[in-house]
Parts: sequence; C-alpha cells; structure tokens
Amino acid sequence: MSRFLLACGVAAVLASGCSKKRVAECDEFVKTAEKLATCDKLPAGSRSSVAAAAKQIKDMLQMVDDAGGFDSAPKETLDEMRQACKSQNTRVVSEMQKTFPDCLK
Repeated sequence: MSRFLLACGVAAVLASGCSKKRVAECDEFVKTAEKLATCDKLPAGSRSSVAAAAKQIKDMLQMVDDAGGFDSAPKETLDEMRQACKSQNTRVVSEMQKTFPDCLK
C-alpha cells in the first residue's frame, strides 16, 4: 500500500497541471483514488490515506484552476501530464486488481 501512496503523491505533483483545460487522464486518476478511498474492503488506515491523497490531488487541481488554469500551457507539457496521470492510474489499478479487486468495481 505504501507504493500506492507514493504513486498518489507523485501523481499529485504531476497532475497539478490538470485545470480548466481538462486532462481526462488526470480526472480518471482522481476518480480511481476516490473510489478506492470509499472501499470498505481496504483497511481503515489505507482508506484514510487514499482519501487524503485524492483530496490533495483535487485541491491542487482547484488551486491551478483558481490561478487561471493551464489553458496556455505548451502542448508538450499537457502531453507529459496526460502520460503521467495515465501511467500512475494504470499502475494503481494494476496493483489493486491483484490485492483488492472488489474495490475497483
């Protein structure tokens, strides 16, 4: 589970570019984290850690939105964010499918 939390932390930093110009891959990563945070099959401590990570990501996205967004960000930057969110989400889903598959339903 600590690898999952590390992944959330890294993704939170990388996903901070997902703003008014929505990046679907970052939105999907947040959705996955929120789903895991409400799964009663995960231990309570893990759920609260995942919930905190999801909140951190959402708060960062909101801060970027409040600051005017990344609508003028270079395409390369958006592509990097897209790839980072996608790879983190894929990694988390893969790990959870092995350990807590019911949490992804």
